[in-house]
Amino acid sequence: LRVQRQLGAGGSNSAGRGAAPGLYPPLKLALDTQLVIIRHGKTEYNKLGLFTGWDDAPLAKEGCDEAVRAGKVLREHGMEFDVVYTSWLSRAIETAWLVLGELDSLWLPIVKSWRLNERMYGSLTGLSKKMTKQRHGAAKFQSWRRGFATRPPPVSSFSHFYPGNDERYVRYLTDVRWSATESIIRSLESRRPQLHRKLPKAESLRDCMERTIPYFRDNIVPNSINKGKRVLVASSENAIRGLLMHLCDIPVERISELEIPTGLPLIYDAREKCIRLLDEGDGVDPLEKYNFGTAAELLFKSREDVLLLKKATDPEQLKGELEGRVVVDSPGEGGDGWPSVFDQPENTRAQAP
Repeated sequence: LRVQRQLGAGGSNSAGRGAAPGLYPPLKLALDTQLVIIRHGKTEYNKLGLFTGWDDAPLAKEGCDEAVRAGKVLREHGMEFDVVYTSWLSRAIETAWLVLGELDSLWLPIVKSWRLNERMYGSLTGLSKKMTKQRHGAAKFQSWRRGFATRPPPVSSFSHFYPGNDERYVRYLTDVRWSATESIIRSLESRRPQLHRKLPKAESLRDCMERTIPYFRDNIVPNSINKGKRVLVASSENAIRGLLMHLCDIPVERISELEIPTGLPLIYDAREKCIRLLDEGDGVDPLEKYNFGTAAELLFKSREDVLLLKKATDPEQLKGELEGRVVVDSPGEGGDGWPSVFDQPENTRAQAP
């Protein structure tokens, strides 16, 4: 049931904790919250090492395979969902579809929001990461790519990478203010009055969080999580990094060390404020199989090892082995005796402190 892997010196993950940025008030989620977060599968841009940002790169074959495998693992663990949240980017939407296909749940409501989009990489979009590093130096490259508050160079108003030139954002993004500068530029270019909204030309991780965290707090939590719905969020790396920074209390100075694997379901444990993984049945240590970066211990902070749950042939025996953790049937009618991945006091639906 356990992968014996020490995370940090002496197996303790508490060093440096409590230094969370405090940018947003803490969320109060029910301890039995079912929240699964998955980064989209691998794209051709990922394979080529290019900055993707808001460019709508589709899934590569490997990415489709990752999403299908994620759906199968979720199905084997008896996990079901009531609603899915994703971005306006095809790679995230396709990942959600492929996961739901394996769960026989393509009929589920899928709520799409641009606020779950990847971080906007500005004029770096479409460029090679290796070339950028060679041209501008490792320090500048790392600051642009992983810096918390540093924005990359902005994209031009007339670049095809600027979302203001993408019909989906021009026509359907209506929840940001108008931009006087962009409206003047567009009016002069077209020789007729035009109104243009203030769309991002470049974003730091902080900028990205300023749209993802409020959306999670003001929409996903009250509309789904706090109503007891089982939620799947399919998004992109930096949107997820920012969300996990908030949910897992990851300090600003360590967030640049965190990597998010593609196509891997991350199960959020609201009681311990950490991430758990599902056993894929291959006997491989997930921290060697997947790259979480050098800040992995901040995701799995609540245990000295990474807890994986597998299908139980004897649920009652598994219940005893889990030493105080509650084992329940999978959600929905006709539960099949598979274990829940969530810690909670028995017969209690409490609020996290």
